[in-house]
Amino acid sequence: MIEHIIDSKDVGEIQTPETPVLLAKSHTLASSNNDIDELAPESHPPAEETKPVLTPAEDSPTPKFWSHTMLKSPEGKNIIVHYCKTLKSSEEVAQLFLNDKILGLDMEWKAQASAWNSIQDNVSLIQIANRERIALFHVALFRPGRKLSDLVPPSLKQIIESPDITKLGVSIKADCTRLRKYLKVDAHGIFELSHLHKLVKYCQTNPKLINKRPVNLSEQVEEHLGLPLEKAEDVRCSDWTVSLSYRQVQYAASDSYACICLFDTMDAKRKALDPRPPLPAHADLDLPIRIVREPTVTTVPDDVEVVKP
Repeated sequence: MIEHIIDSKDVGEIQTPETPVLLAKSHTLASSNNDIDELAPESHPPAEETKPVLTPAEDSPTPKFWSHTMLKSPEGKNIIVHYCKTLKSSEEVAQLFLNDKILGLDMEWKAQASAWNSIQDNVSLIQIANRERIALFHVALFRPGRKLSDLVPPSLKQIIESPDITKLGVSIKADCTRLRKYLKVDAHGIFELSHLHKLVKYCQTNPKLINKRPVNLSEQVEEHLGLPLEKAEDVRCSDWTVSLSYRQVQYAASDSYACICLFDTMDAKRKALDPRPPLPAHADLDLPIRIVREPTVTTVPDDVEVVKP
């Protein structure tokens, strides 16, 4: 099995069957290996970190949509995307994330999949991201796929179930309900970005608007990162159960990486507030969002708790 790695700039060569392949924004990939397809053109809160904010790639053209390809890692390197199509390669790549304290998490599944459909229709792709790399685990392609152990990389399960690794997402409790229902993975340490978004946006001006209702990921990205995510219907509702096109890879990678960038940007805004509100707790703890405010000033919703300055 040749692991499939997509890098935003450089193209490498296949050296051995076990050597990663580096792909760029090229229209095709020539390979004799069937596992690499031709790509089409185009109560404890999360740990606070002090890593540098990601910096834009200097040679990026003016984009219309936000993408991970616009940025460099904190070390100034290109963001690497691992596209894993087997359980074996997924386990190897998942191990690269075991020591992270904070990760972006997202999922894709077949449009309109229900309990009548297969597990792989209902959980087709799982994406995680740290500040240096993104992993796409294409569960729908795992074979033989007859039992759960064929579909769940042990290290990925460990990451998702660990309360010590914060997983960032939007509507993340719903995604994790799907993971628990179909893959028997019981997520802990999950963080709803919508809670932080509403906290930094409204805590000093209109705390009545702070609640736990989710806010669309693309809307948050546009407000805090300056550009919307590309959400073209033909990609968003495309078939996630077959080998991914280049556009699908870019879509899936950008969603999970946006979660990391959103957290860094919004948490910097939170830390700049005076008084500074606490970071929202992990969503699986079902604790209220806390704000720092004189309790006599205003009435707040039930899922908000006022903390005295």
